[in-house]
Amino acid sequence: MGTTTLPPAGTDTLSARLDRLYEFEREPVSPDKLHDGRYFAAVFAGEHVAGTEFVIGALFVQWGASARDLVLGLLIGNLLAVLSWAFICSPIAVRTRLTLYWYARRIIGPGLSVAFNLINALLYSFLGAAMIGVSASAVGLGVSKLGVPFKHPALDDMTPNSVGWVVIVLLVGMLVVYLAIAGFKRLSQFAGVCAPWMFPIFLAAAIVTLPKLGEVGSAADVWHIAKTRIWNGQPLSAKGTLEAGFQSDLDRGVIPAAFREELRNEPKPARRVWLGEEARVEVVRPGEEWRIEDGEATYLVQKHEHVLRLSLVEPSRLGFWHILFFAWFCNLATHIGLSDMALFRYARHWRYGFYSALGMFLGHYVCWICAGVMGAVIWGELNPGRMAYEAVGLAGLLCVLAAGWTTANPTIYRAGLALQIITPNWPRWKVTLAVGMMTTVVALFPAIFMKLLEFVAIYGLVLMPIGAVVFAEHWLLPRLGLRQYWAQRRGLTVNMPAAITWLVVLVLAFPIEQFTGGALRSPMEMLGVHLFFRWLPCWFVSVGVYIVLCYLTPAAREDGPLAGDRGGTRGEGRGAEESWEPGAERTDTPSATPIPQSARFRPVGPATWLAGAIALVSLVACVALPVWVFAGGSEPAVYDARLSVCKTGLLVATVIYFIAGIYYTTQREKARGAK
Repeated sequence: MGTTTLPPAGTDTLSARLDRLYEFEREPVSPDKLHDGRYFAAVFAGEHVAGTEFVIGALFVQWGASARDLVLGLLIGNLLAVLSWAFICSPIAVRTRLTLYWYARRIIGPGLSVAFNLINALLYSFLGAAMIGVSASAVGLGVSKLGVPFKHPALDDMTPNSVGWVVIVLLVGMLVVYLAIAGFKRLSQFAGVCAPWMFPIFLAAAIVTLPKLGEVGSAADVWHIAKTRIWNGQPLSAKGTLEAGFQSDLDRGVIPAAFREELRNEPKPARRVWLGEEARVEVVRPGEEWRIEDGEATYLVQKHEHVLRLSLVEPSRLGFWHILFFAWFCNLATHIGLSDMALFRYARHWRYGFYSALGMFLGHYVCWICAGVMGAVIWGELNPGRMAYEAVGLAGLLCVLAAGWTTANPTIYRAGLALQIITPNWPRWKVTLAVGMMTTVVALFPAIFMKLLEFVAIYGLVLMPIGAVVFAEHWLLPRLGLRQYWAQRRGLTVNMPAAITWLVVLVLAFPIEQFTGGALRSPMEMLGVHLFFRWLPCWFVSVGVYIVLCYLTPAAREDGPLAGDRGGTRGEGRGAEESWEPGAERTDTPSATPIPQSARFRPVGPATWLAGAIALVSLVACVALPVWVFAGGSEPAVYDARLSVCKTGLLVATVIYFIAGIYYTTQREKARGAK
């Protein structure tokens, strides 16, 4: 089995210390380096109770999801995502102990691997950039509260809109890159401290926001607010605001003269909305909500505090199936696309894939709902920092910042691993640094997180076919009498059936129409298949096309030694996995890989347990304070007074939690003999 030479432990240069952050990028993880379930619980909870949740939760409101469709669609979709990790991704990772990027190399060939991993790294960089942007929005708002001018990008800003935005993105990017370079264990430790606190802050923000949306006296009132004020089934596009005072006119079906003039719009006053003489008013809720029909356009007017808000009702909305499929495929590249083999190769058992439920149901279920409540209050503005700050103050800003980090860090980590295939002589930290720099530059362009739903759909669709090919090669070919790793046996640079499969799916489903203004359209667009639905039939197409093409390829039916066995040297950076006999994948289980003596738990002192107790009490306070605000009702004087106390209390509880939580976690790691 091949080996990788690391710098001697006594070398003290920064470069040498970073080189020692070796993470089995090109060979199987050794049994003594496997991790137990708590690491995976921390990574999934930290990565998916995250910055994307602020954006996606608010977008569901803007795109007109109904409350019933949201609750049921997210429930089923997230369950399917958990099953995909547990039964598709995790078993392959545990049997091979390799990253997808290195395992795919022996299946699709080094030439096609270069293209796949370049695209993989690029798309993950874009996703990481979106999360850096989310964190930057929190930092920017915090800076503005200190009196430093800062202009947050608007929903339709495509390029950087201020020097302040550029500076903050660069600073946040530097920190994210540092944590990604630190490796898997540092990522899980960082997430392990942040995740238990971020979830209560999400809950707190939703709880204190509900009284702003209506009087709550029972669970039925909460459901009524959800159906009418948050997820009302009306996709809205913000158009303008006016000072309140025209409610009586609207209740009488009269459009005020001010509505027929240019409306003030925040943050871009230059945009205009004009209502024609034929416009008519329909009262939805007297004094609170009205619909205006103006020819083919429909507008919704809503009273919020001291302003009237005008929104254009868009013609299309997200229904139950859209939400279900989005919840299932929003991490398509990582579970069915197999990119999370990079994480599960460290798992002691394939069942650790079920730890993904912590991320899916705490993050993609509860947190998307909480973010929707926050987003309904700021009405049409996709600003995670403002959403959280208006709800819970500075603690909310810190949550947005940490949430962006905990998502961006493992994303850049995966991108760095993907590029190992084309930089075989670089240590991982150098590749991750290069990827991180590219990601930070991309984050300067706010369009990347303003269009997150569409991007998530596209990046999963692009990467999924190779994951389907790997699945077919790993599980199906041996059962169909075909040879595993036949392309590597023949020393092929490109596995043509895999390349053709990938190309067929991209031609069939890639939304080229979104980039050509409709001049070119994909076959699935012509058939009316929504972008969110395309991946599932394409996965079966990928598996079927690849198997058929393998049957038609004589090499896939031939036996013979692997190219590179018995001292073969074909290709650069060839790792130890290439000396395996096909079908002899590793099947380590907890009983087969005992925890070494140095990693077994040793008792900790009373100070550590005290710190843990203090951290736990702080988390309880993060939920108790918002419940106290909620119990006070929506009467403005009482609500505002309690909310002010709550915001201060949450900040204090947050500071105490991180001091106590970091000490507790550090001491527990030392007690476990963590290196």
